[in-house]
Amino acid sequence: MMEISFTKRIKKFGIRRLLISWDTLGFVIAFTSLAIYTNWSINFNPTGKDILDMFVTVSSTFFAIILTGLAIIASLTDKEYIKAWMKIGEFDNIVTTFQYDLIVTLVLLTIAFVLRFIFYDSGAMIFLISLFVYFILALIDLVMLISHYAILRGNLIEATDM
Repeated sequence: MMEISFTKRIKKFGIRRLLISWDTLGFVIAFTSLAIYTNWSINFNPTGKDILDMFVTVSSTFFAIILTGLAIIASLTDKEYIKAWMKIGEFDNIVTTFQYDLIVTLVLLTIAFVLRFIFYDSGAMIFLISLFVYFILALIDLVMLISHYAILRGNLIEATDM
């Protein structure tokens, strides 16, 4: 049976797997580079404001796309294929990856809204840009996971048709 709790699934997925990854390395490189390049200073007008507006739009769009992808995989995959993935323990990881990326997107949106409309801080802006880099790399990982899922699905269809 699939674990319902996100925190339990993320522990099973592996917190270390999330922290020691290309996504995290990209975040660290982006954060360090931006901090050095900007000397911890990104002005709100016009640069910061424009970046925040773009982040709100792009993050909202990505949220909708990721949620749609999760809905498609959960609803259009036949039950035998889902059972096979559950048997090897990978279906939890697929759902967890989607849910994790949705949470990262919501964090991006929240920080962008706070910086844009409530309180602007250059250090938080550098963090937000770096988190966006992290998210893009995580999104690439999600696309690779979906591609892997699709290839295995094709292989299963081919094997059962013989």
